[in-house]
Amino acid sequence: MKRRVLGLSTYPIRRPRHGGQFRVAAIADFYRGFGYDYHYSAVYESPAYGPADVGPDDIKLDHVDVRWQGLPFMGDVASGTFAAETPAAYAHFCQVVARLQPDVVQLEHPFLWPLIKRMRSEGKLDGVQIVYSSHNWEGPLKESILKRAGMAAAKAAALRAGIEAMETELVRAASLVIAVSTADAKIYAGLTQRSKVLVASNGTPRPPAENPTGEAGKAAPAGESLRRKLFGGDKFMFFVGSAYPPNIEGFRRLVADGGFFFLPPKKAMAVCGGASEGIFFSDEYQRFVIGNSERVQFISDIDDEQLWDLKRAAHVFLLPIEFGGGTNLKSAEAIASGKWVITTSVALRGREAFRDAPGVVVADTPKAFRKAMIQVMNSPPLKLGARDRAARDKLYWDHVLLDSGIQAAIEALPYPDGPKKAP
Repeated sequence: MKRRVLGLSTYPIRRPRHGGQFRVAAIADFYRGFGYDYHYSAVYESPAYGPADVGPDDIKLDHVDVRWQGLPFMGDVASGTFAAETPAAYAHFCQVVARLQPDVVQLEHPFLWPLIKRMRSEGKLDGVQIVYSSHNWEGPLKESILKRAGMAAAKAAALRAGIEAMETELVRAASLVIAVSTADAKIYAGLTQRSKVLVASNGTPRPPAENPTGEAGKAAPAGESLRRKLFGGDKFMFFVGSAYPPNIEGFRRLVADGGFFFLPPKKAMAVCGGASEGIFFSDEYQRFVIGNSERVQFISDIDDEQLWDLKRAAHVFLLPIEFGGGTNLKSAEAIASGKWVITTSVALRGREAFRDAPGVVVADTPKAFRKAMIQVMNSPPLKLGARDRAARDKLYWDHVLLDSGIQAAIEALPYPDGPKKAP
């Protein structure tokens, strides 16, 4: 009998752009590759996502309960309240469940647990197995973000406690918990004796096949045109990140502070993605904005082809993350690229086996990070042997998820109408 899995979360995955989306999309592809009937439904915030980003079962967060109004970075928590308590939203998800008849509901992040909790209490998910697919142990991370945004410590601590209580309740209700790191897995295992807990670290998608070159009359791809226009054949540093606060704050402190005068006065750094605006308007960047802008190119909105071409040509990937939970998808991507990588210990969490690998430089202070950038930009391109390339190949999603044991764990879950086995 074919598994029917309904995934739920707080963002669409039709066009992945940030780490959480890439992880969920990879899991969706993994399940479908085994013949599972996988569907996905989300509450999403607008205008962060437009019509081209959302799927047919996604629903916009169009009402924020008074409990969350005026609080920064609480849209995910508000989404759970909205889904469970707003009549139209609750009816939407009940219709999705009735139509799909899932035997497994998999929550990505804990925030839609209020919805599932209500549906279970009303008998709408009888016999359906709950899988909690964690991306972080959320409470401490949320508290850190809120305090850094200026929230009073007591208020941030209270919100953390509420999130931890919700996540704990979900862990204890789930038949299977999927963690992104051994550290998170230990936390979850300490909360429950009922649920199976396993680890599926964050991975990275394999790069698309190289475009053929040298064919008469074949136009260069748009990405190559952009990259060559900006950097020609010169070395450049590469950073990509969403507007997630750890991405912006780490770059400001470890990379931008003091200016980019260690680089020649020409374009030598690409800063891509949603973090661009927060970095550009930061005090650290604006202090030397004229000199910095000679050397740094911001590309906030970039298509996949352009982005992949920049990654392939980059001399070094930067991972200046100083706080956050779980493991970092960009770390897997950077290490798998076979390029130089300058990273903090936090960004390397879950990938400590690569700490002393060729081309990986760990720097946890502004002074050390700057020294590493200078040294690497004055070094030749990284060349790896067969053993090192094979080790990095294990970071791609197909290996990560296959090695995690997720498939066997899902197969072992009972069906709503009794034990059956997939053919």
